[in-house]
Formats: sequence, C-alpha cells, structure tokens
Amino acid sequence: MMKIFYISLLLMLIFSCSKDVENEAKIDVFEIRNVGLLSTSEYTIGKVIELKDDSEWYKFGDRNILISCKAKIKAGIDLAKIESNDIVIKRNSLTITLPYPTIISFDMDPNLIKTEMEDINGFRKSFTQEEKNQILALGEKSIKEKILETSILSSAKQNAEIFIQNFYKELGYKEIHVEFKKSFTEEISAP
Repeated sequence: MMKIFYISLLLMLIFSCSKDVENEAKIDVFEIRNVGLLSTSEYTIGKVIELKDDSEWYKFGDRNILISCKAKIKAGIDLAKIESNDIVIKRNSLTITLPYPTIISFDMDPNLIKTEMEDINGFRKSFTQEEKNQILALGEKSIKEKILETSILSSAKQNAEIFIQNFYKELGYKEIHVEFKKSFTEEISAP
C-alpha cells in the first residue's frame, strides 16, 4: 500500500513538473515583447539645400545660400505588437511572425546643420534665421521623401531576423523561422 502511495506521489510530481516546464517555456517565448521598440538599422542621410533669391526684379542684387544638414534615421520593429497567435511552437521548432519594420525615429541634429556658403550682393540683406529655418524645413521634407528609396527597411528586416534567431537559440530552440507581416504599402496594393 505504501509503495502505491509513493508511486502515485512520484507520478504526480513528474506530471506537475512537466506542466511547469511547458508553461515556463511559453512565458519565455513571449518575453521578446518586453523589448518593445527594437532598432535594428540606422542611417545618416545628408542633404545640401541651395536657394537663389534673385527673382524679385525691383530689388537690386541677389542672395544665394547653401546649407548642409544631416538626419539620423532609425528603423526597426515594435516587438510589443507581437500577438499570441504570432508564435507557433512545435517541439524544438519555433515560427514567429513579426510586424513589418518601420521608421521609428527621425532626428535632424542641430550640430550637423551648417551654412556652407552665403553670397549677398547689391543692396540685399542677409538671410534671417526664420528664412534659414524655412529652407531647413524643405531639406527635412526632401529627406523624408527619399527615405523609402534607401534600403533602411530591408536592412532593418534582415537585422531583426538575426536578432530573433539568436534570442530563441539562447532559449534552446533548434529551428527558428522568422516571417513578417505585410508592409503597409503591400497591404494597400494587394487586390
């Protein structure tokens, strides 16, 4: 009778431990969401803006200015958006579907803005700070329009895939498959 008691106690202990290990694995799998914004690619894009202000016929002289600026742009993935059905586990294999990379920060550093050349002749006045700010706004707009022509998003996608694979290899998974949800532009163009 005592043997049956010890055997049943041992079996209960084994089954309760295996359930804890299984639940613990599921908790670890979703820990990736705690990372939040994962920046995986950073580009610095420079722009030179030239303005020739000689269109006003009634003013004697003209003004020209050349301003250079640089923007630091980061792309990555918001891992907090991973949903419970985005991770599928089959033994030592894990498949994860990530949100598509996006631009997560755009910063025009004031220390990287320089007036390269300013040419004033005749009776014209120098460019005011407000005019320079308007010129910089044009430069910022131009850089933002050109961002998607770079490979920043595809670079962010590749780097995120490497990060995710390494993360889950550390948790003991042998096969890690990383997929991505459609990008915003792919969703729009889909029939």
